[in-house]
Amino acid sequence: MVPIDRRRLALRTAPLALYAVTAILVVLPLAALLFQGFTNESQGRLQFTWHYVSAVFVEGGYWSALANTFIVAIAASLLATLLGVPLAWTIARTDVPAKRWLEQLVVLPMFIPPFVGAFAWLLMAAPRIGLLNLPFMSLSINAPLDIYTRLGMVWVMGIYLAPYVFLIVVSALRNMDPTLEEAAQIGGLTGWQTTVRVTLPVSPPSILAGAVLAFVISVGLFGTPVLLGFTNQIYLVTSRIYLELQSFPPAYGVIAILALYLMALAVVAHTLQQWALRGRSFVTVSGKNFRPRQLRLRGARYAVATGVWLYVTLTAIAPITLIVVATLSTYAWSGRFTWANLDYLWSSNDVRSTLANTLTITLIAATVATVIGFAVAWVAARTRLPGRRALEYLILFPISVPSLAFAVGVAFLWVRVPLPVYGTMWIIVLGFLGRYTSYAHRSIAGSLVQIHPELEESARVAGYGWSRTLSRITLPLVWPSVVSGWLMLYSIFTTELSMVLPLYTADTRTVSILAFDTWSVGRFSQVAGLSLLQLVVGAGVMYAVSGAIRRRDAPV
Repeated sequence: MVPIDRRRLALRTAPLALYAVTAILVVLPLAALLFQGFTNESQGRLQFTWHYVSAVFVEGGYWSALANTFIVAIAASLLATLLGVPLAWTIARTDVPAKRWLEQLVVLPMFIPPFVGAFAWLLMAAPRIGLLNLPFMSLSINAPLDIYTRLGMVWVMGIYLAPYVFLIVVSALRNMDPTLEEAAQIGGLTGWQTTVRVTLPVSPPSILAGAVLAFVISVGLFGTPVLLGFTNQIYLVTSRIYLELQSFPPAYGVIAILALYLMALAVVAHTLQQWALRGRSFVTVSGKNFRPRQLRLRGARYAVATGVWLYVTLTAIAPITLIVVATLSTYAWSGRFTWANLDYLWSSNDVRSTLANTLTITLIAATVATVIGFAVAWVAARTRLPGRRALEYLILFPISVPSLAFAVGVAFLWVRVPLPVYGTMWIIVLGFLGRYTSYAHRSIAGSLVQIHPELEESARVAGYGWSRTLSRITLPLVWPSVVSGWLMLYSIFTTELSMVLPLYTADTRTVSILAFDTWSVGRFSQVAGLSLLQLVVGAGVMYAVSGAIRRRDAPV
């Protein structure tokens, strides 16, 4: 009898298990979405049908939502790009004062949930209760600002998506060889002319990548369109999906086609990005060591810094301040302050149960997604297993799928599977894993490819097995990226609304769902309190974990 080599057996079966997990988390939900949209059950038999496609693309209400989604997403991504690119150029290429502080403040809006950001701007620019409109109303002048419009949606989406464009573009600008700019200035161009004619024209890959990412996020947003569009019946596709889910019986085929439309927009955007860059070279990084050239702003330094501070104020400082004040008010800007809303956060059973659900789901999903992301990154970078690139592609594909569309596919899948998953918090965990594991993977993979395999090879020569090498050598080296990926997922999961919406039940509500339900009955001060709770829970845990890591890595 041939003895079994357990180590070799584990090395062969573990990747197979990883393939199976990826198929369950990613492939099957998307397949379920297609199945639901193009099949119909008649007399106990499944039939292929175009009925739901016809219903969506013929009925006027759906056409309006389709057009609104496309227009608002295009405009929001354009605004995000127009804000993100100058911010990135300012931080990466100029001598603006307090640059290090400004860079951290510019990305702060990323950690404010879309629902919370939209609610803060509702408090600022709503026609009747908006803080910016109150002075005009006190003089019997019609309110000049109305956030309940398409333009209001575009503004709120765009300013909160700008940091995503910023992060992509600022990295590219820092990695660009300054030789081209130096040659331009030798040729007689000024610093501003060099920026316009040289720096920005060689940056389309990063600018397009940021714009496409902003577009994909825009088409999948739910909280902002609902808060700012329902008042005037301005519906986007995500709004119509929500309305269809609330109808009885829900038109699941129509919901599937609407979700597939969101996916199609995202796929087309990525395809156009690749087409626009095809056949053109934008190589600007050589093998030489270099330091990016800084443009001296001279007298404009403080004016530019003031512009950056204005952006931070509009997206973070003012909204958070207004939410705190609204939490302490009896009703929006009533002028009467109370502790009742804070007491509600402390004493309400709904708040306790939804907070417990939120933390449970978040901690489980963030941890498991990080483990899977690390495993896929390691298999792709450190093995020669067949299909490893396909595995990596499958994990990364959901990045281009809007959250609500993916969640609808998860719901369609598990409602048909004869396992006790649908209606429990586990379906939310599975949805998070399928949609967001790619975030952890990208964070970890970038660090893993920078580690030369000779370190691990030396450990194996010294007698370490693969598991011991992984735990003693590889994992400690990529640990900062692992923690960064986990924190990113934690910040997303604690405030996620779009993914949870089609998957929750009365027993599995999260704080985001509770805040949305509270808004729907008009209790704005309680919504402000719940928004503040989300910010505190998210920032508190991230600060604690980051502090623990810094203390762990600090020299003794």
